[in-house]
Amino acid sequence: MKTALLLIAAALAATSAPAATWAQTASTGDRASSSLDLFGRAPSACVLSPPAAAAGSNASFSAQGGQAGVVRFTQFVDPQTAQPRAASISLAFPVVCNSAHRLTVRTDGTGLTRAAGAAPAPGFRDRLGFELSADWAGARAVGSSAALTPIDLRTANGAAGQMNLIVDVPGGGAPLVAGDYSGTLVVELEASN
Repeated sequence: MKTALLLIAAALAATSAPAATWAQTASTGDRASSSLDLFGRAPSACVLSPPAAAAGSNASFSAQGGQAGVVRFTQFVDPQTAQPRAASISLAFPVVCNSAHRLTVRTDGTGLTRAAGAAPAPGFRDRLGFELSADWAGARAVGSSAALTPIDLRTANGAAGQMNLIVDVPGGGAPLVAGDYSGTLVVELEASN
């Protein structure tokens, strides 16, 4: 964040006191003064850093560069039943925002979806939804991966600290078709204008 500092000073010769008065004031030992007004502007700014900590059950997190990461599920399905296994991960994102702002988490609305293949046979599925919750600046929001914007938190003031995002994948239900499953979450922080 850059802050501009503007100094404005009135030149003594350009003030309402004539030059002769200035010379007379200086010669008599009286004090001369001028005031300076200082102006600066701090623009609205928000910084969302990659998760600093992660704790999970049947899930792990690894950073993938500056602003990306991957959550992997240790045992995505039960090998005996092909039913999904419950998993949960909590991610702590360091956040600083100096004005009113909005935290959103977006998805594609499909949850965890099988990458490719034929339609599942009756009794099987190729999608698995999950739940999200976020705690930030004294507020909490919950939502489902079936929504395009499951998390939408608006904060009236600036805040700094850790935003906790929890992903909960339910276990059980209809078995999943074999294959690779993936989904995407986009976490955004936007300063209000």
